[in-house]
Amino acid sequence: MLELKKVKKPLKVSQAGASGMSQSPYRPKYVEKKPPCMDTCPNGTKVRDYIQLIAQSESYERNMDDSLTQAFYILTESNPLPSTTGRVCPHPCEDACNRKEKDKPVAINAIEMFVGDYGIKNNLQFKKITDISRKEKIAIIGSGPAGLSAAYHLAIRGYNVVIFEKFPEAGGYLRYGIPRFRLPLDIIDAEVGRIKNLGVEIKTGVNIGTDITMAQLKSEFDAVFVAIGTHEPIKMKMNGADDPNVYTGVEFLQKAASGEIKDAGKEVVVIGSDSAMDAGMVSRRLGANVTFIYNKGTLSDVSEIEEKGSVEVKEGYAEGIKFEFLFALDEIITENGKAAAVRLKKMKLSEKDASGRVHPIIIEGGQELTLKLDTLIYSFGQKPDYKGLENLTKNPNNEFLKVDDNYLVANEDKVFAGGDILKFGLVTDAIGMGRYAAYSIHQKLTGEPAKKDERTVIKYGDAVNREGKNMYIAYFQASERQKRTSRDPLARVKDFDGILNDLGMDELIMEAKRCMSCGMCFDCGSCFEYCSQSAVKKLPKGQHFEFHLETCNGCKKCAEACPCGYIDMI
Repeated sequence: MLELKKVKKPLKVSQAGASGMSQSPYRPKYVEKKPPCMDTCPNGTKVRDYIQLIAQSESYERNMDDSLTQAFYILTESNPLPSTTGRVCPHPCEDACNRKEKDKPVAINAIEMFVGDYGIKNNLQFKKITDISRKEKIAIIGSGPAGLSAAYHLAIRGYNVVIFEKFPEAGGYLRYGIPRFRLPLDIIDAEVGRIKNLGVEIKTGVNIGTDITMAQLKSEFDAVFVAIGTHEPIKMKMNGADDPNVYTGVEFLQKAASGEIKDAGKEVVVIGSDSAMDAGMVSRRLGANVTFIYNKGTLSDVSEIEEKGSVEVKEGYAEGIKFEFLFALDEIITENGKAAAVRLKKMKLSEKDASGRVHPIIIEGGQELTLKLDTLIYSFGQKPDYKGLENLTKNPNNEFLKVDDNYLVANEDKVFAGGDILKFGLVTDAIGMGRYAAYSIHQKLTGEPAKKDERTVIKYGDAVNREGKNMYIAYFQASERQKRTSRDPLARVKDFDGILNDLGMDELIMEAKRCMSCGMCFDCGSCFEYCSQSAVKKLPKGQHFEFHLETCNGCKKCAEACPCGYIDMI
């Protein structure tokens, strides 16, 4: 690997070297840094590493199948659900990508989906990282993303893991909260199946508190991980809210996923923001006309959708969903025991508050709107359902659970928790919490501490070096970002098949090559070419370069020319 040979005490600036040139007190050193994509991923995925495997496939004379297989195993070191996150993660990694300083961020999410799907198509299975079969048994409550992630990370370390799931099938929120046109069932089944193939047992249709108690789990298992998610909807307190054709968003999606709802009627009204759009898009596929009352306040007209709208809003609009902006629900009109219409009042945006935010407020005496409906769906948030776990938490209002830095529940010695039960967030948040909770469980049972990544995060423009910027972005040529396509909206509303199309192989390779390998050498050779003192030596392919500092005068040309910011002047 890369080496730095010891250097004699550097000469002072006023002194001269053998060449007669003045010397700097600084010397170059190869220092690997953490890329911002990995740093902002809640699951700490080695984004740069697996993308560079694909990007450098040709230069290392690997065939693409070998590169994709290796990329799959690097990706799944941290994330056992790559095809899932490749479809539903809002990719904060891309927001932090240094490539945006050149043109546009690398399409990391699209690459992740391709690699994950490659693993499924080629039946790539997980590998355990130890031959040890541990005697300890771990119980996991909930088979959503946090529970599955924890199960995976414990199983590959040799633990016996049993998951208890209250729903008829595994997947939790992935199966019962995300429509299958966004996350196809065969993807969920394949990714759950790989985890089961590690020896993880999943018992479905089990209710904690009735079928088995928490006390029994604590008695029979060496550790318990609680990952029940937030399946309890926050309900309106309004006349008509309990009518049989009025649903919260999570209720509607769960009933539609289980086949309980197959017809939502001709007219559906949905009230909520971005996350509620899934219910509207399901309703469209059930044959309804959908009116979406968008109450987030960030949009005020359909003309703003293309520029400001979320992915969900853009998709729903393309599928023919009608929008009404800045209206608040005032009344549910009931006829014959069912909701028949809603009355809405017009709102406006307030002046900016102290934090600079605006809020929608009702215009007194303003416009009213009445909409007839067959089904009303609203989404005002969710919370955990602690039924069967009442002794675990002392809060009566189903608030989020409190844990310490190791995900250990307060006043418990073997009960850990993670996922949406701690905070309502992204699927990848839950996967990350499952991973790190598994590390904590492993540490508690073995005493082996988890490794900490203490590398400096490299962000373009930050002064990591003592002299100059840390990346030479001008080295990279501008290139067009490759985008996944979506199925035609008029065709896709007729079925529940997946919306997104994978990248093609050529598109994948072109996009992977846009990665700037932030913080790690990719054999560009700039340091070797720019050094006039013969202080940089080539190593065999894959080992990159090393410094021989006997002749170095500290001119810093190598650091200034390093595109990926791998060289520090120290």
